[in-house]
Amino acid sequence: MNICTPRHVTLGLAAIICIYWMFTTTAELCQDSGKPRKLEKEVEHCSQIKDEHERMRCKKKEDTGPSTDVSQQQQPEPGTWQLARTPNPAGGPESISIMKSANTTGSDQDIAGLMLRCGEGATTEVLVVLIEPLPLRAHPKVTVVAGGTTTEFTASVVTPGALVLLPEKASALVEDAWQSVPELAVSISENRRSLHGVIPLTDISTAMRTLQSNCPTAVPGR
Repeated sequence: MNICTPRHVTLGLAAIICIYWMFTTTAELCQDSGKPRKLEKEVEHCSQIKDEHERMRCKKKEDTGPSTDVSQQQQPEPGTWQLARTPNPAGGPESISIMKSANTTGSDQDIAGLMLRCGEGATTEVLVVLIEPLPLRAHPKVTVVAGGTTTEFTASVVTPGALVLLPEKASALVEDAWQSVPELAVSISENRRSLHGVIPLTDISTAMRTLQSNCPTAVPGR
């Protein structure tokens, strides 16, 4: 079953999260499967209380508890970096990343945002998130304008095709030069497709510290 329909996803962090779901395991998606059952047990517990006053207090507590705010808690704050942890389907280390949405007023519909991910050792992988995937064997040309500096990369496409991974040079830039600019203007060219996006870098220094504090010092087996 296709959980996400990228053509109809609203631009922003919702789009990035929808794409990122493609990397989650069935186990993760099923983590919440026990919640409805838990809620039923809580309601049943309240109904068994004989004292009417205590029974009403119990029900009121359940009605106003965290379970009623799940959808609200899952909504990301617009314009902020979001930390995400995704289990490895092969049973290896989980993927840890921070994500930020593209500026909708200066971006094509196919560019959703930027993802910074824990890489090998202390490195940070830089990925551009797309709505529509590219062929996995493609090596798109990516041009990034940061302030008055333009850098060109030959990137690779990461499964399932919605992530464009920039080379190690971009990792060095995001940890240094790019932290002093307000935004990145990104252009991606592959075959006959040409995509453009503007990604704000507000609070990137704080976001990088948060990411690095959650990254393992080394990723075994890579």
